[in-house]
Amino acid sequence: MSSAQPDPQSPHTIAVLGLGAMGVAIAEAVARAGHRVRAWNRSPRGFEGDDGGRVEVAATVAEAVAGADVVVVCVRDHPAARELLAAVAAVPGPTGEGRVVLNVSTGSPAEAVETAAQAGDLGLRYVTGAVMVPTPMVGSADCVVLYAGAAADLAVLGPLQEALGGHADATGADHAVPPALDLAMLDIYFSGMYAHLHATALAAAHGIPAARFLPYADGIVETLRGSLAGLSDAVVRRTYETGEARLDMCLAFLDHIVSASHEAGLPAGPAGLVRDASARALEAWPGSTDWDVVAEGLTPSAAPVRG
Repeated sequence: MSSAQPDPQSPHTIAVLGLGAMGVAIAEAVARAGHRVRAWNRSPRGFEGDDGGRVEVAATVAEAVAGADVVVVCVRDHPAARELLAAVAAVPGPTGEGRVVLNVSTGSPAEAVETAAQAGDLGLRYVTGAVMVPTPMVGSADCVVLYAGAAADLAVLGPLQEALGGHADATGADHAVPPALDLAMLDIYFSGMYAHLHATALAAAHGIPAARFLPYADGIVETLRGSLAGLSDAVVRRTYETGEARLDMCLAFLDHIVSASHEAGLPAGPAGLVRDASARALEAWPGSTDWDVVAEGLTPSAAPVRG
């Protein structure tokens, strides 16, 4: 195999398999960067994105992939992605170079590892990716994409990474890492959005409009941001004796939130889950322990460190 890598400044042919919202955003960004894009979608459709006329919609996977330096797979999940890998592997690659397949389909870490193994069995040069931003940010300075794979394969993605803009984070060779980071961030994102909606409803039950509550919500989010480093440090140290936020005191606050929610005719919401986790922690730890000790309930196989 040749060690030469594509020149990121010259146009390349990049195939995009899957024209959902993210696939369209990727195809648009690559086309705007001046590269030729061949796109394919399982359900035949035209391309109506902002592509500058550079996106060609192919009728088959083989037609889309032929002559492409990079193939981006962006479909609904990993089982769907695996169906495409065999079709891609059957199409001869560019002379002297095996094309690189980048799979940014959403899935679990275990699914990503399984798909990477299949790609290896098929002889594909393969990279797992995770696009960490909403579609409007793809191709902008705010875009963040994580990649896992062999260094030589990651190097071939240079033109694509330049086109997507923002920050490209090579996480190493473990294909589980990009989806693990992606889902961990989404865990915070969706939980936070629902918590905000629940809190807005709780305020509204007492005649406080959403617009009036919003500045207070912004303020507590800033407070949370300042707490994250300490929480992470507690997870690493596994000691909980600063005295800054007692477990029993925090449990009392959580009980009040749950009671107020029920009084307003609302479900307990995220506070109910946190209250229950805190109550379980109080069964095993003194009330004076830092509330951060609830982390021990998320690592049941690890022996707690006291003192």
